[in-house]
Amino acid sequence: MIYDNKKIAIITCVNNEAIYNESLLYIEHLNVPEGMRIELIEVQQAESMASGYQEAMEGSDAKYKIYMHQDCFPCNKNLLQDIVALFKSNSSIGAIGVAGSGSLKTEKPVWWRSKDKYGKIYTKEADEFIELNEFGQIDGEYVSVSAIDGVFIATQYDLPWRHDLFDGWHFYDISQTREFINAGYDVIIPRQVTPWIIHFTGRKIVDESYKRYMDIFVENYYK
Repeated sequence: MIYDNKKIAIITCVNNEAIYNESLLYIEHLNVPEGMRIELIEVQQAESMASGYQEAMEGSDAKYKIYMHQDCFPCNKNLLQDIVALFKSNSSIGAIGVAGSGSLKTEKPVWWRSKDKYGKIYTKEADEFIELNEFGQIDGEYVSVSAIDGVFIATQYDLPWRHDLFDGWHFYDISQTREFINAGYDVIIPRQVTPWIIHFTGRKIVDESYKRYMDIFVENYYK
């Protein structure tokens, strides 16, 4: 495929049109880098997050792709410019996230339980106030990490999403981080002066499949 380096695809798996439409309102107010354009890709009835992202990735010739949850609201108007500038500054950067960790425990690879967490996210739970979640200090322009959260992942290269392993809604993000690292790319979290996104988390409960996909991740990436 010949990639269009003037295009940014924003890819979202959608099962709630109302909340996705609210996210689109934020996207409409983003500053698009001069000479570039946005391609919006809405994936309906995805069998899993990884399979939905794989389908969208294969159908887009955009060099730059953003994989974003439907309840993710990009609130920093300059984030597209920041993303493209970071990618252009270093061809070894494969993926960019807004939160994650520098290391993962082998037995329980959950990024938010790591001691070296990084990033910033505004979160809003149900009708509560918007809260700033700020993790470790990033002194330079960015920090390389071992895991990024799947709420927002930007890439400048296409690597297969492991939907053969992660056929649900967990660990597809940390798996993709590992795929980029194993392919020789850096995965980074930038120093955000102002957080890039608001994540409307709602009241979510981690289901029993989370442990199963954690075991799949450990089996395939640590053993």
